[in-house]
Amino acid sequence: MSKLSAWENYFKPEVRKQGAEDFAAGLAVISVAGDARIEGYVKASKPVKVLFVAESIASSSFTVDCMCSSAAKGTLCRHVWALLLATEKKHPDFLDSKKNLDKGSLFVKVESPFKAKQDEYKKQQYQKQKERAKIQRQQMKAKAKGVPLKSAFPEEVTAALAYFSENGFPMQDSLDEESVKNAKKVLARVFHPDKGGTHDETVILNQNYQILMDYLS
Repeated sequence: MSKLSAWENYFKPEVRKQGAEDFAAGLAVISVAGDARIEGYVKASKPVKVLFVAESIASSSFTVDCMCSSAAKGTLCRHVWALLLATEKKHPDFLDSKKNLDKGSLFVKVESPFKAKQDEYKKQQYQKQKERAKIQRQQMKAKAKGVPLKSAFPEEVTAALAYFSENGFPMQDSLDEESVKNAKKVLARVFHPDKGGTHDETVILNQNYQILMDYLS
């Protein structure tokens, strides 16, 4: 009698069928086998890792988990069943005293520092965009009521906006990176020494451009 018969009801019939097919095709591979731990994977387009853990060799129960999407939802999947079949065949001692099987969370998701920083940066950008949109709405309302507008931008940003406005690129009501980059691209050609401009004019353009880009970043 199969040692797995006690746990058949834990798995849906179609899941057992799929797991048995994976096992029969040689897709279930045990990579680490110990008295209280079995690690392995089931070959697929991307190998799926499976893990069995018991407190000790004499434990009557053990916990299983898989890294597939079905297991993430708390379901006992085909990959677990396939590796149970492989364990029964190659390392039956692990199952000898086991009577209970539990679905647990054995894989710890480790978020990379880069991902955490990236998420924080996106959060900061979102908050800045909300604040800029709020300022623009307030300015539009004030303008519609005929109320004199008081700049809501930092002093150096206000000065940079005035610089671009004086040179034909007003952006107070629609400040975004694309507008700033386009203005700089056009003015860089105008102020270039080869086009009749001067080195100082180019330096001032770059300074004002950088102020607005830093504000938007």
